[in-house]
Amino acid sequence: MRFSIIFILVFIGQNGMAQRKESSGFLSTEKTVSQKSHIKKNTPKSQRNIELIFKNNSSKILYGNPCVREQTRKMGFEYTLQSMKNLGAVSVFSMRGHNLLIYSKLILTRSPFWKVILNYQTKDCRRKTGDFVG
Repeated sequence: MRFSIIFILVFIGQNGMAQRKESSGFLSTEKTVSQKSHIKKNTPKSQRNIELIFKNNSSKILYGNPCVREQTRKMGFEYTLQSMKNLGAVSVFSMRGHNLLIYSKLILTRSPFWKVILNYQTKDCRRKTGDFVG
């Protein structure tokens, strides 16, 4: 019983530490985590807690498109590119566990169809900014 409680506390602590690490993405010069002061100035009090969803590749997330970034922030999260080749990279197990918690939070707070809603808004952003082909 004691071992399972200690294991759960250690697992929760590792997930908390993984959130505090600053990801450098695929390029060492690219900064993927927003500064807290920028978030506090440009968003209302209800949207200041932006969660991070780690992704290995940048397909279908339109990383760098300001319209999509605004839509994801309205939902309360932001995508972060994470390369497994970096020394400070979060392990696959921690990354998947962290993403599972964020997905569960989005299902409970936004809607079970949050991904469908986001995909529709992403297509709309692609059309507005000219990223849409076809």
